[in-house]
Amino acid sequence: MNAISNFTFHNDYNVRIIDINGEFWFVATDVANALDYRDAGNMVRNLDDDERGTHNMSTPSGDQNLSIINESGLYSAILKSRKPEAKKFKKWVTSEVLPAIRKTGKYEAPKPIEKRDYINNSDMLNIKRLIWACTHHISHGEAFKFGIWHSLRKVTGVPSPAKFEVQHLPILAQEFQRILNIVEPYFEARRECELALIKRVIRERGDHKVVQAILDEMKASATDFNETLQKHLPMVFDQDCLNLLNRRPNGYDHSDCSERLI
Repeated sequence: MNAISNFTFHNDYNVRIIDINGEFWFVATDVANALDYRDAGNMVRNLDDDERGTHNMSTPSGDQNLSIINESGLYSAILKSRKPEAKKFKKWVTSEVLPAIRKTGKYEAPKPIEKRDYINNSDMLNIKRLIWACTHHISHGEAFKFGIWHSLRKVTGVPSPAKFEVQHLPILAQEFQRILNIVEPYFEARRECELALIKRVIRERGDHKVVQAILDEMKASATDFNETLQKHLPMVFDQDCLNLLNRRPNGYDHSDCSERLI
């Protein structure tokens, strides 16, 4: 089998490698260019007979008889090269190209590492501020905070303790609005319940059974999502969401709303 593969070294030099019956041969002209030899013929003449050869290749302009060298010839040419990049070329061939071809039948250049745009400390303070806004009136505040963090992780697909990215900010803001739409009617119902408790039971010494009726009303209000979705977000919370989206600092710490790692 004679298979020709093309590779690029340092984005500048095209290197053709030919698989001839399981042995890799390199096109001498390509190697000479990469190693800064003035003439491929002189490079090849300095090699042993078993390190060099020829290969006939069909091209659009007709058949070409290429001068080729094997791995042993390649290493000899590298040792005699005066180019500073010669060692890098050898490492590239021996550590990346040939092992990849032997393993998968092809070589793929390593993909550049994608630079991620992570949120900064100011963004994290905005997140904590919104968690505080959703939980500071809740009796089981710690459990509620843990639940919100879990929800934020789930909706973004970012596992703890990995950092959120800037691209996640709109998703986080939307999730906070969803959470507040759920807890807002509960806060309102609880406030009304407390006012009724003070007025009708404590001050007016009414029947304490009225408390159960008030609680039933509160539960109904807390589960009435149609009514919830028609409510406007509180001005402060809405501004905090905008701060999160626009990455504006809020001036608050709320360290008690940090994510609890377990």
